[in-house]
Amino acid sequence: MPGNKSFIASQTTQTWLAQFDPMSQGNMVKMLKAMRLVSRDKFSESIRKRLLQVSKNAQGRVGLYVEREIPPKKSPPEPLFQQTNIPPRRAFGLGPDPIQPDVGKPADVGSEGIVAQLVSELCREFPEKFVNHPGPDELRKQKKPINTLVLVTDLIGSGERAERYLDAFWAVHTVKSWWSGRITNGLSFGIVAYAGTFTGMKRVKSHRLSPFVLTVAECPTIDTAFDKEQANEIKLICTQYGPSSGKIGPLGFQDTGALIAFSHGAPNNVPRVLYNYSSSWTPLFARRQTSSTRANFEEQLDPEEVQQLLVKMRHRRLSDGQDWSRAPSGTLETYLVLAALSHRPRNTEVVARRTGLTLLEVEPVLLKAKENGWVDQVYRLTDLGQAYLRAAKRKRRVAPANENYVKKYYPSTLRVPT
Repeated sequence: MPGNKSFIASQTTQTWLAQFDPMSQGNMVKMLKAMRLVSRDKFSESIRKRLLQVSKNAQGRVGLYVEREIPPKKSPPEPLFQQTNIPPRRAFGLGPDPIQPDVGKPADVGSEGIVAQLVSELCREFPEKFVNHPGPDELRKQKKPINTLVLVTDLIGSGERAERYLDAFWAVHTVKSWWSGRITNGLSFGIVAYAGTFTGMKRVKSHRLSPFVLTVAECPTIDTAFDKEQANEIKLICTQYGPSSGKIGPLGFQDTGALIAFSHGAPNNVPRVLYNYSSSWTPLFARRQTSSTRANFEEQLDPEEVQQLLVKMRHRRLSDGQDWSRAPSGTLETYLVLAALSHRPRNTEVVARRTGLTLLEVEPVLLKAKENGWVDQVYRLTDLGQAYLRAAKRKRRVAPANENYVKKYYPSTLRVPT
C-alpha cells in the first residue's frame, strides 16, 4: 500500500531513521513510503487465490513445488528427480523435499517454510486439484493426470533461484522427453509468486521451459519507484550508510534494490542498509527479520494517501473535499482505477502501480468496468465512465451555517448522473 504511514511513524522506524544525517532522512522516508509491506494474511490469501485461478484453467491436476535453493550453489543444479545412470536415464521415485535447510544451518528455515505450509493446506483441502511435490511415479499416473507443474514462491527478485529450480527440472531426461511431447500430453510449467521485479520476471519467462508467471503485485525497486535523479540520490545514501559485505552489494543481492518486506521476513534483494548490522549501524529489519515492525504493515488505503494519489493522477477536483474514510468497500478502489485509466498507458500493471493496489485488487474492478460499459476493450474510459468521474468531481462537502457540523459526502454508488 502507498504511504505506509503507521509503519514510518513507529518508534522502531523513527529510531532507524535517526541514524541518517538530516539531509538524507527525507530521501529515506521517500524510500520507505514506496515499499510494499505484506502481512501474513494478505500473503497467504493472495497466493491461494492465484493458485485456485491456475487450477481452474488447468486441464488436469496441478503439481505444486516450493521454491528453494537447489544444490550445489556455484555449479549447475542437480536433477530434481532421481534417474538411472544408464540410457534411457529414466526418472523414478518420489518428488523433492519442499524444505532443505542449509547444511551449515540445519535449523534455519527461510520463507520456503511459510510457502510449504500454504501448499500443504491447499493440497489437503483440494486433493482433486492439487498434488504436493509429485515425483516421476506420481506424474506418470494416467487416471488423474498432472500436466501443470507450478513453482510457488514469495518473490521473484533477481530470478536466479526460480531459474535454477527450472534448470533442475530440465536436468531430468524424462522431463525433457515429456516436454518434447507437450502438444500431446499438455505439459506446462508456471511460477506463482506474491511479487516480482521486472528484471526477475523477464529472466524466468525466457527459460527454455517457457513458464507462465502469475504475481499478486509488482515488486517496486529503487529504479522503478523513482525518477533517475531521485533514484541515484537514494542509491548513494544506501551505499554510504550500508554496512560493508563481500558477498552482496549495497543495494541487495545482484543490486536489485527491491522495496518489499513480508511479515515472515525481508528478502536479501532489498538494500543492505535495511537488514545488515555493523559496529556503528542498527538495521530496520535485523538479520532480515520483520518481527519488530510487521504489526504496522498496513492493509488499508489511508484517506490522506488516496487524496495524494488522485492529485498525482491529475484528479485534484476528485480528491478535494471527499471524505474517503467513510466510502463503502469497493467504491474507493473503483474510483481510483477509473482515475488511473484516464491517462495512457492503460493496462493492469500500470493501474496497479498508479493506485498502489495489488493486481488481484485491480483485476475484478477492470472486469466490472468492462461489464458495466465504463471502459472499452482496451480500457479507455467510455462516455459513461467519464460521466461518473465528472459527477463525483462536482460533489463537495458542504459546510452549513453551524460550523460545528460538517456534512460529509462520498460517492456511495456509481450512478449515471442526471
